[in-house]
Amino acid sequence: MSRRDRRSVVALGLIAGLGLLAGCGAPAPAQTTPPAEAVPSSPVATPQATASEPALPDPTCENIIRSASFEELESQGWEYKQEPFLIGEMPIEGGVSCLWANPAEPGGNILQFGWAPLTAEETTEAEQSLESAGWIREEGDDGVYLTEDPAFALNIDADGYGMTYFFGDGYVQVADVKQGLVVIERR
Repeated sequence: MSRRDRRSVVALGLIAGLGLLAGCGAPAPAQTTPPAEAVPSSPVATPQATASEPALPDPTCENIIRSASFEELESQGWEYKQEPFLIGEMPIEGGVSCLWANPAEPGGNILQFGWAPLTAEETTEAEQSLESAGWIREEGDDGVYLTEDPAFALNIDADGYGMTYFFGDGYVQVADVKQGLVVIERR
């Protein structure tokens, strides 16, 4: 087995393990109902009507992937480098790209996970730019995938996908292989 094949197997194993861990999490808190005598006699605004959705923290390498995945990577000696989010040469304001590597494996595999907010106009521009550069478009149930041509990909997953962007409603994600998108939190 060649060195590249071994790295691909290691990366796919890590992604598969991280995907399994992604389903693990804390149980949902129990919902309680106030006693009948606690019901106010006059109309009162409900929390859903008055409270706005809490603002999400700025994206960082610590919070764009599931906490179990982050902990798993760190426990195996992987370290990240946080960089601006780019689509081709276009920087995306407010986004983050995280390159993960294990320094104990010089020349080893590199994983990438990224997330950025996008306007509808930026989404259209980015998708058109990638498609004109030869990226392959695939419609999903909840968004659009654009994957680099596998003939030019440094890494490919078990399904033959290399680096892939996922365009959702108001955001974009990126991973070094399509299967890697499963560990990125949908914000």
